[in-house]
Amino acid sequence: MKNKCAKKGGFAPKTAHLVDICAKTAVFAQIFLLACSRPASHVPEGAVARDLRTGALLSDRQAAMADGFYGTLQEEGQFIAFVRYKPGAFQTTVVSAEGEQADSTSALCLRNDAFAGINGSYFNMKELTAVTLVKDDGFIVGQPTQIKPTRANGAVVLNPESVGFTACDTTDTFELDWEAITSGPILFDGEQTYSYGTEQPDYDSFFGKRHPRSLMGKDADGGVWMVVVDGRFPGEAEGMSIDELTALSRRLGLTEALNLDGGGSSTLWVLPEGVLNHPCDNRRFDHDGQRIVPNAIIVR
Repeated sequence: MKNKCAKKGGFAPKTAHLVDICAKTAVFAQIFLLACSRPASHVPEGAVARDLRTGALLSDRQAAMADGFYGTLQEEGQFIAFVRYKPGAFQTTVVSAEGEQADSTSALCLRNDAFAGINGSYFNMKELTAVTLVKDDGFIVGQPTQIKPTRANGAVVLNPESVGFTACDTTDTFELDWEAITSGPILFDGEQTYSYGTEQPDYDSFFGKRHPRSLMGKDADGGVWMVVVDGRFPGEAEGMSIDELTALSRRLGLTEALNLDGGGSSTLWVLPEGVLNHPCDNRRFDHDGQRIVPNAIIVR
């Protein structure tokens, strides 16, 4: 009887082995779930990302965890610079500096202790004053003047810890919001995609023609983007039409996107690297051709 009991007890090592297999399987399952649930880095394919605060190189995993990153993407005939950040980790604000106070985007950023910044909306190049609504620190400092409705049919709307993008018209004043800047055209606002066909009066010169472009937007995870597409440098930076800019925004994963002032104004700046793109106002493919502007949107 004793031997029989011993034989019966012989299955214990097999049970332990089975438990060990189950434990290892559970560990592998947890690792798999962690890998699958890990947030996406959002770094465009072919781009190198750097931390927005320190400038340190980031892996995809590090970028996924970072509060913000920046980088550039070079494709055939296109040069794209970008910044992505979590709005709760930084403050986004409008900087208005009209007339004699106007300056380059980089100077406006440095003057206001920014980590990053992008040029703002359309303006009168002679007087250096806004021609779209600009609300800075609760005060309306820019009013719509002679700007076509489709050039100012959207807005970046800023509150202390949020950044939003919305369709609007020239009568909106955003009374309940801390800051706002109207621009356009709006590309999409989370609810619909806007299209601008050949029926637009200035389709051939603006909507359908390739230009340097600046935009801001937001992705599905709440990350805010600043993006500049260089242009007017054949073979190196062709620029984009509005349709091409919409396609780029979708490729970056944006669910909301608004076109800002472009052309010679298009500038994206970060600390400590400086101007990321190649502003074209000096007609050279370098980082020195910034235009003097009366407003910008900065991250600090």
